Amino acid sequence: MKLYGFWRSIASYRVRVALHLKGLDFEEPQVNLLEGHQFTPEFLAINPSGAVPALEIDGHMLTQSMAIMEYLEERFPNPPLLPTDPWDRAEARALAQDTVADAHPLFVPRVRKYLTVTFGADEAAIQAWAGHWLAKGLQSYEVRLAKRPPAPFVFGDTPGIADIAIKSHVVASGLFGVDMAPFERVRALSATLDGVDAFRRARPAAPQTV
Repeated sequence: MKLYGFWRSIASYRVRVALHLKGLDFEEPQVNLLEGHQFTPEFLAINPSGAVPALEIDGHMLTQSMAIMEYLEERFPNPPLLPTDPWDRAEARALAQDTVADAHPLFVPRVRKYLTVTFGADEAAIQAWAGHWLAKGLQSYEVRLAKRPPAPFVFGDTPGIADIAIKSHVVASGLFGVDMAPFERVRALSATLDGVDAFRRARPAAPQTV
């Protein structure tokens, strides 16, 4: 199993967490997004969208973090990443999409580059742009978490897709300097997830040089 990703990629982070939660072994060839390796002919043959993650598994190449996590859930159902109740399953997916579909696509590298090249946005403008959408997502999560019954994780005693997505949003917020102080429930959940081995092992960190 190979996960084509990048250490700073939030979407790759989500899949790494899911793989670790499932107890699956994998290699992670690095696709350096900052140097444009995602646009080389070699990688475009892997994913024509020129984006990470891409997971090579069972003779197939899967892309898009949510699609990959859903596949892992169906292929390796234990431990589960989704609740058993149909309503809760839909709600878990909705929580995940708040960042995967609504916020994250607005500040991925190709969007930031477009804002710079086309509109002359400088680094401060890019930070403000990303911070705005990340803060909007945090506000939504804070309200949604307030409606959940007390539990260590979003849907009970074990972390799942909703926790992965919310933590990835928090990680992105840190990368772009978003003030987390107003979001008490999100911060509490994030701190709990920091104590889970799968999340610690997957967290974005620059590769060590030897």
